[in-house]
Amino acid sequence: GSMSTLLENIFAIINLFKQYSKKDKNTDTLSKKELKELLEKEFRQILKNPDDPDMVDVFMDHLDIDHNKKIDFTEFLLMVFKLAQAYYESTRKE
Repeated sequence: GSMSTLLENIFAIINLFKQYSKKDKNTDTLSKKELKELLEKEFRQILKNPDDPDMVDVFMDHLDIDHNKKIDFTEFLLMVFKLAQAYYESTRKE
């Protein structure tokens, strides 16, 4: 059976997280370096300031709820939702 588009997208988000989180030895979390790479490659089109060197720090500050300098899957999901929300808002104004 074919998967629904929504499920495909959910799996894509999970796979994206896995793909970047396994670049270092902490495979269940994104380091700042991994997060930066993911943002620059995958979310470039919807970031307000993709070339801002402080961008990743801003994301880390907002997302790293337990302040362990790592982004876990839940924190990553919140980021995806927030980016989606920001993008949705920006398209509504046009």
